[in-house]
Amino acid sequence: MIVDFNFIAYDFMTDFNGPSRHYPNPFYPSGVYDAEKPQYKHGPESTQYPNLTLPCTLYDEWGNTIPDGYYMVVLSNDMKYLELYQSNKIKARVKVVKLVEKMYTQEELDEEREIIGRLQTAKMKKKLKKYHQAEEDLLAFKEKAAANTYAEIEDSGKGYYILKYNCNGKKATGIIQK
Repeated sequence: MIVDFNFIAYDFMTDFNGPSRHYPNPFYPSGVYDAEKPQYKHGPESTQYPNLTLPCTLYDEWGNTIPDGYYMVVLSNDMKYLELYQSNKIKARVKVVKLVEKMYTQEELDEEREIIGRLQTAKMKKKLKKYHQAEEDLLAFKEKAAANTYAEIEDSGKGYYILKYNCNGKKATGIIQK
């Protein structure tokens, strides 16, 4: 009996190299790779920030334009700028001239802490029904807190626009010259 050891070695190597070696032509898997996605790696979540409709085209001092349309408004991490995003790409930054942070009451903090405690205990005890109920309560609490989230732009009539922002207990105001 003759045994071809080359064939056995080839079969052994195909298992380690994955299924692409079993096909005569390499294949390209469907979908989009993470590197090909048109968004920033650490971009803001679109559901938690307010949207703004720009009614007119804005110009800066160098002649660059920001066309009218829909923008997501985000307060920067250092809280010095209001950033306008479109398709998760930053289009403009507006200097913040006024910032007010909301002070939370002790009742609000206690309510959130109690809901999170119920969520954790249900997870530890593996009680699925109580866990889902606590998740729903936490979601309702966060929606109640985010109910007054908005971003708007007003024409002052004096040669500039006023950009107002309110999200997550922070109110910011920026000024855009015409």
